[in-house]
Amino acid sequence: MAIPFNMNRLKETELLYPQRFASMQQKDYGLIFFNEGNKNSQESNHAVIKDFIGIESSIRDIESFYKAKGINPCIFSALDPDELTKLSPSLENHGFNIQIMQEEYLLHDHEGSLRSASELIIQRVRHLDIDMMETIVLEYGTDSTIKVVERHLQHPSYHLLAGFCNGELAALASVSTYAGYSRASDIFTREKFRGKGFGGAMINHLVDYHRGLSQNYLYLFSDDPGTTKVVEKGGFSKLPLDFQGWVATKEA
Repeated sequence: MAIPFNMNRLKETELLYPQRFASMQQKDYGLIFFNEGNKNSQESNHAVIKDFIGIESSIRDIESFYKAKGINPCIFSALDPDELTKLSPSLENHGFNIQIMQEEYLLHDHEGSLRSASELIIQRVRHLDIDMMETIVLEYGTDSTIKVVERHLQHPSYHLLAGFCNGELAALASVSTYAGYSRASDIFTREKFRGKGFGGAMINHLVDYHRGLSQNYLYLFSDDPGTTKVVEKGGFSKLPLDFQGWVATKEA
């Protein structure tokens, strides 16, 4: 019998996933992630405050930690209800800028209507070549994104899927497996290849690929309405959320 889906387990997976490409320290108040080889990546360098006792000292510790490493302090949501009510006064007093994230979390829970695309050849990529790096930097992310992906690729449970059209990179998607839950990410179609159904084909392939990989629950988060519509057609349903995602940043 399958283990029932548990939103708290998904939250825990989401909070801890940066361990795959960053170092982590546990603090009395929460978590600190850092990667001194990729200082510009917020995913690789951020703190999470889970205990609201002594907020002022927690924020000072976070600032001091990142300042010593020459990294701008950054704090991510702990995905808890009403946490900003408790944190925002202190964050603002310390000069942090708070950005509210419009995120949707979706769980694969039914058969989708997406199909493959005959022109798209999809395969697992175990390393990035120069052409792929240039494409990702120019159209998807930055140099820090490349460093995250390269570090991630060192972990055997990270599967980067690349779709090629006539030998040229057209689309990307990835899935990482954890204990009971798997996280889909890096969903991207190059602009010149959009409108051909390649994004849907990648989602369709990723779901089938994951079935052969694991019996985990498969989830993802999206902050783009267009992506959300596509993944819903792929059998994903929006999860009801009791939290608001946010990021707090400060120039060192």
